[in-house]
Amino acid sequence: MKLYIYEHCPFCVMAKMIFVLKNYPVETVYLLYDDVQTPMHMVGRKALPVLEYKPNRFMSESIDIIHYIDQSIGEPQVTLPIVDEIAQWVKEVERFIYRLAYPRWIRAPFPEFSSDEAKKYFYKSKDPSGRGFMSDLADPALLQRAQKAIDKLENILVDYPLIDRTKPISISSLSLFSQLHSLSIIKGLNYGNIVDRWRKNTAENFFISLNDEFAN
Repeated sequence: MKLYIYEHCPFCVMAKMIFVLKNYPVETVYLLYDDVQTPMHMVGRKALPVLEYKPNRFMSESIDIIHYIDQSIGEPQVTLPIVDEIAQWVKEVERFIYRLAYPRWIRAPFPEFSSDEAKKYFYKSKDPSGRGFMSDLADPALLQRAQKAIDKLENILVDYPLIDRTKPISISSLSLFSQLHSLSIIKGLNYGNIVDRWRKNTAENFFISLNDEFAN
């Protein structure tokens, strides 16, 4: 199998996690962000992740990929119900995270932005009005909103278990980590002991590095 992804994409992070959970090898392929032709050929639109699960047979949407791999390989492990409190937290974060993430992702050493053309395409696609999303880089209101979300999560995770890949896992855990992975690109956020332990433990268990080292 081949998994086509972007390094920055939270949905791609979720798709990577299912293969680690199932201990199943997959070839990871990073596309340049301005590569429109490849995903269009595979699934008829520019969207990742895309899984080539059989020769010239493709599947998009992270949830569909997770469900397919979970049901096809070994015993199902993504069996626990959605945790409403965490699902709501993720939904709230999704309302503002991209405004903070766009200007940071484009400056990070991700393979999808390794050419000037790819960066230009990202700018154009994410800022068609020309407003300039770089202005959100240091927006105090957005940064305060992100910090409040992290502080709120500290209380939510008090009784939430750390990841154990030998036990069933909720889709909420995969979704939560994908958003914490996105938040980790933002320099200066303060994580409480519970949240910091949970995100680092999950990163270690799934062999997916957080963005702390090049947060900006």
